[in-house]
Amino acid sequence: MKKLLLCLVFGASIASMNAQILTNGDFEQAATPLVPGVATDCPGWGIGLYTIETVNAYSGSQSAKLMTIVDPVTAAIIQWPSDTLAGLMQQIVTGSWPNAGSLTLDFAYNHDVSAGDTAIIACQFVDTMGAGGNDDVILFQAFGAYAGNSNGWQTASIPMDPIPGATGTANYLIVLATSSVGAAFGTGNGIPNSTLWLDNVSLAGGANVIELAASVNVYPNPTNGVLTFDASEVITAVEIYGIDGKLALSAATTNVDITNLPNGIYHYSVMTVSGKVLKGKVSKN
Repeated sequence: MKKLLLCLVFGASIASMNAQILTNGDFEQAATPLVPGVATDCPGWGIGLYTIETVNAYSGSQSAKLMTIVDPVTAAIIQWPSDTLAGLMQQIVTGSWPNAGSLTLDFAYNHDVSAGDTAIIACQFVDTMGAGGNDDVILFQAFGAYAGNSNGWQTASIPMDPIPGATGTANYLIVLATSSVGAAFGTGNGIPNSTLWLDNVSLAGGANVIELAASVNVYPNPTNGVLTFDASEVITAVEIYGIDGKLALSAATTNVDITNLPNGIYHYSVMTVSGKVLKGKVSKN
């Protein structure tokens, strides 16, 4: 399976910069303007078309602001195919992640997205296979999509979903955020004034987050009523998250009533007495 996200090509002035390893995404460090007022390289994330904002940060004194603008001068400098430039961030990191499927993409976000547009943040673990990109295989992916206005900061924790049938070794990480979805998938350049703010971005989890299939049974799934969670260890808590990563409900019981939730796909995290976290998906219909 090929990469779902568009490979971003900015131009010599930006493409020559080395992306920093995503550690905590706190954006507290100084950012380097690569094109005045627009294109930035910040150790808290990496290269992109964004600014650092010092007003109303989620944590600390700064956050990252991605905004879709119309700027023909900057578009010409970075060889963008349109005068409309979407706010963008991208990290590409090579390495080895033996527990890639156990991680979650955690972040704080605020958004005010123009009607008809969608902001996204996504993370992919890839097996690069060979020297080129044509044989790359996506192994795991986390994806959040946001429309409208959040009216303030929210937090999200999105687990890595395995791509059905994909096998390989996670040796390539892509993390991308944009104020306009068309910039990531090549379907357009977005709508002016769509804005996404990010702070406290990290990849969390680890060895004690394990695959769900052999360890927990969830039934009935799908359902429009009560979910029952049955694990090989005593369950201490259950959390249900929407597809956008926001907590929908939590319970300290193995029977969780999702009757009042809207229909759709949800992620769950089951915590056990030994500290394990079991993750998976359920459907409400």
